[in-house]
Amino acid sequence: MLQEAFILIVNFLIVDPLQAELDRRLSEARAPQAVIADVRACADAALPVLADRVTGDPAWAASTALDVWLERSAPEDVLVKAAPQCDGPVRAAKGYLQGQGV
Repeated sequence: MLQEAFILIVNFLIVDPLQAELDRRLSEARAPQAVIADVRACADAALPVLADRVTGDPAWAASTALDVWLERSAPEDVLVKAAPQCDGPVRAAKGYLQGQGV
């Protein structure tokens, strides 16, 4: 029960804002909905990994959130570092984020 509550908090404070930022940037870049959906699904699947990371290293969570907020780190890079299985979807999205398309 406590773990579920913690996952909800991590989702609200970290994953939701990360997804919102990626969705906004991908929409502005006119990325296909399939690319946006793949990144969103990967971020959702990474939630337990991120929750474990935040639990084990709260300083990482604080510094990472600050780095994203100050634009020193891109949200997609944070996602891949925390959940390497997201590399494929994020790599596909980066083409749009960098203005190259597919």
